[in-house]
This record gives sequence, structure tokens and C-alpha cells, in this order.
Amino acid sequence: MNNCPPSVFAALIFILLNAFIWLTLGIIIVFDGHPALPDEPLIKGIMAYLFLAAAGILLGLFVLLGKRRRIAYFLVVGFLITTSLWLVFDDFGVVDLVVLAINLVPIPLLIKDRDWYLQASSGVNGSQ
Repeated sequence: MNNCPPSVFAALIFILLNAFIWLTLGIIIVFDGHPALPDEPLIKGIMAYLFLAAAGILLGLFVLLGKRRRIAYFLVVGFLITTSLWLVFDDFGVVDLVVLAINLVPIPLLIKDRDWYLQASSGVNGSQ
């Protein structure tokens, strides 16, 4: 990430924050700390797994974006747009508004610096 613009750094921080939110929510569900979920263990287990998987995916995309992998750029933009739509069409509250903002802020930053992410990396792999 040598010589990355400040907006790239900001977008990566928001992506990392987003992954932290998914991880935190998954851990809260694992330890049965979310009062609004149904009592069925199968549903809680599936939700916890999906949230922890989302955190892992975002962390992986965070690393790959820093290495300027082309596919990571498109996957993270798609992920952020998809989760933003899910948030809007779910029960919406103040916490959802904060998470939505954390989802939406990096999208224009990613689009603004698209050329930086999509140019060839200067590492060993060359054009990846």
C-alpha cells in the first residue's frame, strides 16, 4: 500500500470497521446476547455462522484490496451494495442507520479511486 491516496486509506478503514461489526454481531449471537432473535438454536447457529463468514470475507477482501487485486475491488463493492440493501429492507432503527452509513461511505471512495485499485500491483505477481 505504498503511496496510497488518503481516500483509499479511508475506504480500507471503513471496510475493516464493517468487518469488525459483522464479527462483533456474530460473537454476540454465539454467546446468546442478542435479545431480538428467536429461541431456536438452529436459526441462531446459522445466523452466527453467516455473520462470522461475512466478517471473514470482508477481512480477506480488505487484504486483497490492499494488494490491488482486481477481483477484490468488484467483490467488495458488490458486498457493500448488497448488505446496504439488506439493511434498508430490514427493520430499520438508529443502529441500522449507523451501520448503513459505514456500508455506504466506502462505496463512493472506492469508485473515486477505481484506477488505483484496478492498476497492476507492483508485487511479485505482476498483473494480478
